[in-house]
Amino acid sequence: MKSFLASIFLLVVCFSFAQPNGFNDYYAVFMEGYNNKNLPKMKEGSELLILNFPDEFAGYYLNSYYHICSGNLKQAQVESNKALNIQPLLPYSYYTQAYIHYLNNNVSEAEKSLNFAVQLNTDKNPDAIFKDMDVIGYFLSKDISSLKGKYSKIFHTYNNPDLALQFDQCFNEAIKGTPCDKIDQLAAKYNTLQPVNPLISKLAPLVKATSFYAKGNITECKKQFETFLNNSKANQALYWQRSYAYWFLSILKRDSFDERGAFLDINAALEEYQNLGFSSYQLANMQLHKIHVLDNFGDKEQEKLQMAYQLEQTANALNNNYYKAKAYNSIGAHYLLDGPQPEMNKAGEYLTKAFNLAKSINDKDLSREVNSNYIIIKAKQGLYTDAAKITEETAQGYISDKVFDHAQNLYNNLGFIFYNNKDYKNAIIQFEKSIALAEKVKSTLNSKQKLKYMNDISGVYTGLIMSYKQTNNVEKLFQLQEQSRSGYLKEMLNSNLTTATIVDAQNLLKPNEVLLTYTIGQPGEIIITVITKNKAEIRYNYPIDQLLALKKVYTDKVKKIPAQLNPYMKDLQVDYKDGQLVRYASKQSAYKKDDFVMLVEWTRQLLEQENPQLQNVQNDFLHLWYDLTLQPVQDVLNNYSKVIISASAELNYLPFETFLSPKNQYFVSTHDVRYIPNTTIWKIIANRNYSSNRKSVLAFGGAKYQPSGNVKPRVRGIEDFYKVSDAVNQKISKGIYNFKPELEALGFGGANYLAGTLQEVEFVGNLSSDIKVYKGFDMSESNFKKANASGELKQYKNLLISTHGFTSDIIPEFSGVMFSQPNGGDGNEDTFLLVPEISILSLNTDLVILSACDTGIGKLYGGEGINGLNSAFLVAGSNATMLSLWPVSDAGTALTMQNLFKKVVQQNGNTTETLNQIKRSFIKGDFGSEFKHPQFWAPFLYNGR
Repeated sequence: MKSFLASIFLLVVCFSFAQPNGFNDYYAVFMEGYNNKNLPKMKEGSELLILNFPDEFAGYYLNSYYHICSGNLKQAQVESNKALNIQPLLPYSYYTQAYIHYLNNNVSEAEKSLNFAVQLNTDKNPDAIFKDMDVIGYFLSKDISSLKGKYSKIFHTYNNPDLALQFDQCFNEAIKGTPCDKIDQLAAKYNTLQPVNPLISKLAPLVKATSFYAKGNITECKKQFETFLNNSKANQALYWQRSYAYWFLSILKRDSFDERGAFLDINAALEEYQNLGFSSYQLANMQLHKIHVLDNFGDKEQEKLQMAYQLEQTANALNNNYYKAKAYNSIGAHYLLDGPQPEMNKAGEYLTKAFNLAKSINDKDLSREVNSNYIIIKAKQGLYTDAAKITEETAQGYISDKVFDHAQNLYNNLGFIFYNNKDYKNAIIQFEKSIALAEKVKSTLNSKQKLKYMNDISGVYTGLIMSYKQTNNVEKLFQLQEQSRSGYLKEMLNSNLTTATIVDAQNLLKPNEVLLTYTIGQPGEIIITVITKNKAEIRYNYPIDQLLALKKVYTDKVKKIPAQLNPYMKDLQVDYKDGQLVRYASKQSAYKKDDFVMLVEWTRQLLEQENPQLQNVQNDFLHLWYDLTLQPVQDVLNNYSKVIISASAELNYLPFETFLSPKNQYFVSTHDVRYIPNTTIWKIIANRNYSSNRKSVLAFGGAKYQPSGNVKPRVRGIEDFYKVSDAVNQKISKGIYNFKPELEALGFGGANYLAGTLQEVEFVGNLSSDIKVYKGFDMSESNFKKANASGELKQYKNLLISTHGFTSDIIPEFSGVMFSQPNGGDGNEDTFLLVPEISILSLNTDLVILSACDTGIGKLYGGEGINGLNSAFLVAGSNATMLSLWPVSDAGTALTMQNLFKKVVQQNGNTTETLNQIKRSFIKGDFGSEFKHPQFWAPFLYNGR
């Protein structure tokens, strides 16, 4: 039995947690059996190796050899396949493959395996393998001299230990992290050998990927991993390596804040690993990584919990306390959410087990991770001093190791602990520490990464805003509101301007204008900075009883609560969850984020379509929104007729114009309303100076499409959407903007002709001689981009695009508008103008109007706001947009656009004032009583300068 101790390696750094001399001891047990021809000892030694070193090929290889000697060729094949999967670049598993083939009378395959083994052999002497064959012959009482003869011939003809040693040092060392530049050269040499081992050429990109990673070339590393995965599909000998490659890619993508790509790849890694059927540290690490990936998906808490339980099973199979502690920590964190007491008890149970295990194995990183949750248990027990002490010690440890994001999270948690204990002074201290660390992390990220990072940690900014509200610090509160929204948009505008202050806002405001900047604290908790030309103050509203009462009236009706439980449901702190009654510790904890989001969504549905039977419900909701957001500033509104709103979170999805006052008046009936992303963006836009000699309007409309339904969607589940998203991101990174395959996968194809869009642009086109209209097949994406390239788009004050519009919060890049679709296509264009293409346009417009459906919504990012068409057009150079919040009616849109452009173009009217006046005309019935409903007048919002 040839010694292979020097050749053992792992594909990734993982945790064996065995004694330093354990491997040699277990190997010695096997060799004792081998030398003394004692099968039980061979079995014992190989199984001890598998048990204690499950990620190394040696135990499986030796166990396969043991089963060969026992005559159990079926199990020998299973174990040999495991060894080959873990290590296909050493000769050992090819020998067991050869023995199995020979004993199964498959001589040709046996010879091929012997050839593969000899090609990788670094030993100049064949005697060890001859002895292996003799031992097999002894146990099986079988003459295998013919196999020895074949091996002798192959060895003495083809053995090249120098080449094999170069290969071993290059390929195997590269996988361990030592770069090698001769990978292609050595692979080419091996491809000249006969027979050709196909695994070597398939594995070369994997080896190159790890080599590029060691050199710091992440782009080429990813490319080589992807090449390996494409070349090795359905290869049963490479399940281990394929799972490793997907896992590695997932880590790289998560590190670059590509959460969806990371999610897809770790799922693929675990799916590949399922084919292996045994527990290992690689499996545990992949399960743990998936838990971390799922941290970024708020809607996958149950999936994360199930993965934690699977990690616990793997840890038990490995008898490994490290992974047990990791699993317990994740399970405990799940139940730590502010829920009913039984779940809190379960959280304490699991986190205590994790805490004790972490201490017992003396792993500082593990202890720090567990402490992040354990401090919350201490706080729940009222032990705030202990919680603060553990936090500070743990955070300082992270900071000393430059792991700033973990320290940031700890201070954030402690900040909320102090806040919930109404210790606002200490809460502010902790939140400020957390944000300082967050800013340090952000300084190392690119714009897109910052956007996603802010989405993950936006809660800390909200916590500090809530604390500043409690201490009535309006200057710092407003500064943080500005700092915590539209940061990505600011960076995309390439502005070096500092974050706006209250003074900046006051300089921008006119005497009759008031700026309302909103923040949502806890669900339904409204914090408002109110700024006028000469004053700034904080206003606040958190009508928790009113919110819960509305929830009782409407939300509970859809829960199918058994009638006998209705008396209990009158208690505002009681809810019906998962088929049973639960009572929350407070009213605040009884009103969840999902309740608030549902309130927003139902309001939108009521506004989108007139339904006389639901008029009272609509009024109830709109009265609530007024009470929630505008009543707190009613005294100010009495003195200011023009209102500028910087909304927060889900408030971005609602038109404040529709909110009903106590006098049953829509807000727009008494006030002009416009929106801004934040004051910093307003300041940037206000500093733009475009020529006054620009023409009035460039209009696109009356597009002709392929038949509706001509493309059938192939995407079914959310993971399919993520795959499309991943493909889109890869194209954008390469500067490719034709997304036809990805769009068709989602079912984007033809559409119904919109006769109203042609009438709309033709009406506008007749208002002035300087207006240009593209219509019919001339309204093409290629013509639009030619107009951009030639500078024609920059010549107009107003850009009108009247067509089908769409947005996507799952794939934010797929928000845009449709252009004409000729039978032969539109050259290199996909006929859809999307956000990535819009943001690189060159505009000098005062206003872009998308007369289309759903163009004002998009993906909502925490710490940013909606990132969609509005942001894209502002980045492209427009000073403002007029976009829609829901599917618009042809008649309502036509009336809006005709009256707007007639006033703006022919009378040089103010666009914002004109739009608000048009909405009031709808409400008063000037266009007919059938158009009074908000469905017709409320969808279009003016956002910008």
